[in-house]
Amino acid sequence: MRSKVMSAAFARFAMPVVLLALVLAMQLCRPDANLLSAENIKTIFLQASVLGFLSLGLSFVMIAGESDISFAGTLGMMSAVFTMLINAGVGYLPALGIVLVIGMAIGCFIAFIVTRFGFSAFIVSIAVMFMGLGIERSFNEGITIWLQNESVLSIGRMQWGGFFVLGWEFIALFVVAFWVVQKTRFGFELRIVGANRFAAMEAGIAERRMKILAFLLAGALYALASTTEPIRYGGSIVGAGQNYMLPALSACYLGSTMFKPGSVNIAGTFVGALFMICVSNFMTLLSAQYYFTPLVQGLILIVAVGLSCFKNRATIQQVKI
Repeated sequence: MRSKVMSAAFARFAMPVVLLALVLAMQLCRPDANLLSAENIKTIFLQASVLGFLSLGLSFVMIAGESDISFAGTLGMMSAVFTMLINAGVGYLPALGIVLVIGMAIGCFIAFIVTRFGFSAFIVSIAVMFMGLGIERSFNEGITIWLQNESVLSIGRMQWGGFFVLGWEFIALFVVAFWVVQKTRFGFELRIVGANRFAAMEAGIAERRMKILAFLLAGALYALASTTEPIRYGGSIVGAGQNYMLPALSACYLGSTMFKPGSVNIAGTFVGALFMICVSNFMTLLSAQYYFTPLVQGLILIVAVGLSCFKNRATIQQVKI
């Protein structure tokens, strides 16, 4: 019994320890890089805001047993809409509200196609991604749209308690999401639907409704990321969403190897997103060539998926025994 408890604890917490060890190794390799300095940690949380919002939205969909990479196209589209609205004189809150409505509408559209017609969520999200890319290019004509409102740009520099406000927002959203998924009926039903749809149906859980809500939440979080992106970088960057697809997937799959091995979970995604930003941040501090970061992130994704599959296989073997 004791060995089983220790084995379970090892499976839950081994990956966070490994990731922490890798971060410490990065620091030891280049002590002058100051990767773990207070100022850099503050910057890491700021940089993690956009990736964190995207990863959190994707986590809700994956917990519900579906997949979604539409943000790779819709992020840039909604970012362009937000930037153009601000430049046209629309206030920050109205512009944010409009983009949130667009994001949730996209989420509802994907959910309707998936739940009503039984299409693959992955394929539908790819189609929406390409549609988003096309609409984005019709807006920006392949040119970055710079944000011209200084008061809105200043949001990215605002601090509270010596910490960036966007960093606090990143932390707060994950805390709320963790509570929702782990402590509420909605979260319980969402996890049941994702783990075993037939058990969910037997329990009287409305599978279709839960998946629609998951895509709706994801759409809102993608929209929030879309309004944060131009604030962080000064404008709507062409094809911005494509740069986040691999890191967001990696964050979720990394998260599935810890705390609740084999299943996507909010706490794991939080750690995974921070780790992906640490890798990118460290590469920047090393002045590494720009192509090294996606190479390293790709390797991390392979390792994460491999570990997740290995742990799932081990769990199945234990059940058989």
